[in-house]
Amino acid sequence: MNIIYKRIMNLVVGHNYFKDGIDRFITLYPTARTESQLRNGKMLFKRLPDGITILYKTLDDETTPFVELEKNQRFTFILKTENIHGLLNITDLDESPSRLYGSGKIIYFTNDPASPSHNSNSPEILTNEILDSVKGPLFTTQFSISGNPATVKMIVTDNAGTPVSVGKDGNGVALPTTISLSINSNNTFEQQIDLRNYQRGRYQIEIKNDAETLTLRTEEVYVDEQLEKDNILGVVDIVYDSVTDNLYNDTEEYKLQLKNADSFWKFYIVNKSRNIDLSTDSLLITDSGVLNGVPYIINDFQRVYSSIGLTAKSPGTPGNSITLSSSGGTFPAVSVSGKTLSGGGTGVAAKGSVTIINNDITGYSVNIGGENFTEGTEFMRGTTPADTATNLIVAINSNGSVQVTAAILEYDILVNNLKTLVFGSNQKIPFYEIPKLKIELKKISDNQTIIANLPNPSHSGIKKSFADRIESEVYVFI
Repeated sequence: MNIIYKRIMNLVVGHNYFKDGIDRFITLYPTARTESQLRNGKMLFKRLPDGITILYKTLDDETTPFVELEKNQRFTFILKTENIHGLLNITDLDESPSRLYGSGKIIYFTNDPASPSHNSNSPEILTNEILDSVKGPLFTTQFSISGNPATVKMIVTDNAGTPVSVGKDGNGVALPTTISLSINSNNTFEQQIDLRNYQRGRYQIEIKNDAETLTLRTEEVYVDEQLEKDNILGVVDIVYDSVTDNLYNDTEEYKLQLKNADSFWKFYIVNKSRNIDLSTDSLLITDSGVLNGVPYIINDFQRVYSSIGLTAKSPGTPGNSITLSSSGGTFPAVSVSGKTLSGGGTGVAAKGSVTIINNDITGYSVNIGGENFTEGTEFMRGTTPADTATNLIVAINSNGSVQVTAAILEYDILVNNLKTLVFGSNQKIPFYEIPKLKIELKKISDNQTIIANLPNPSHSGIKKSFADRIESEVYVFI
C-alpha cells in the first residue's frame, strides 16, 4: 500500500525588504489545538525555505482523504522571531496611521474563505492587522472614558461579528449581549469577561454611549489561554468553511506579506575640513538613480533648515539681555540659539540666531526683545525655509523698535561647532537590502561632485519622529 500525501495549502512569508522577497526573521508554529487537528486528520505540517505547507494523507486515488475532517476548520499558527529588534528595524508592522504596532500588541493575519487562490504565482495576500492584546478566556477589562459618563454600554463580538454573552448572573443565567456599566469612584469602568464556553480566537470589545448611538472605545483581543503565556509576535488563522468547501479541493496558495519600513532621509553635511567656503559655494543633493529603477525611484532633496543671524544694534553687555523666544504652531517651527543673545562686551555686539526648522508650520511667532513677529501678519511663510527666513529678515530690519539687525547665515546649524547644512528628502524612502546609490552631493557653482554616493541611513539606527514625520539621519563630514 502506497502512502500518499497531497497539499492542502502553502503559506509563503514574504518581505519587501529582501531582494528575493522572502522573509528571514519569522518562524511559524502550529498551536497545540492545530497540532491535534493535524494528527486527527492524518495531516502533516512541514516547513519550506519560504514558509510552510500542510498536507493530508490520501487513499490510492491521490484525492480522497484517508481521514476526512469536517469542512469547517481553522488552522492557527503563531509567529515568533528570535531577532525582534532586527525585524522592527526594517519592517513596518503598523496597520494604519491610527492602528500602530507597539508593546503588548500582536499582528494578526487571516484569509478570506470566499476568495481562495490556487495559483502559486498569484497567492491570496494576507496583510496584517493589529490586535491590542492576547487574553485568556477569563479576564477583567478596565478602562476610562473621556468626560467620565455615568454609564456606558458594552458589546463583545466574535470574529464573525456576532455578539456573545460575557458571563452569567448569580442565578446562572447568561448575561445579555449588551450590558450596562456604571462608572467607579476612581472614574473607571470595570467588567469581568468570561469566554470559556466560546471558541478561542479574535474578539472585539466595543464601548458605546448609553443611547448606543456613538462608539466611545474599541479593543481587539485574541483569546487563547495557551498563547497568553507565550511570547509571540502574532497569529495567523487559516479558515475553511462548508460553504466554499475548499478544504480538500485544489491546493490553496497564501502569502503573508510584510512591508519594509520607510522614512524621510535627512543628511547633515558637516564642513569639517573647511575646504568649502559656504559663503560662496552653495551645495545641493541630487538623486541621479535610474527612473523607476528597482527597487528605488528617484527622490527629491532640498535644504530643510535656514538660519538667521541676529546682532545687537549696540555693542556691549546690555545686548546680552535681549530676549529670544518662539511660540505657537502645531509643532515647533523655529529654534532659537538661547533665551537671550550672548557674547556682548566692550566694543563687541551680542549675537544670536533663529533657525527655521519646519517650514510647513504657520501662525507661529518669534519674539525678539519683546517685539513679536508673527507668521501671517508681520511676515509670510515662503516656499522654502530660505524664503521664509528672507521674509522674516525683512520684517525684523524694517522694525524700528527691535534692538537687533538680522541677516541670513551661510550655514543651517553648528555640529561640534562646525558649520553644517541640513538636507531632507521630500518623499519617504523605503529600506531595502540593496543600498541606494547615486545620491550625490554637488557644488552649485561649477556642478562639481563632492561625494558621488552619499551613505544610506543605517537600517539598525534610530529613527526619529519629528512633527509626525519619521526621519533617519545621516551625518556626513566633508
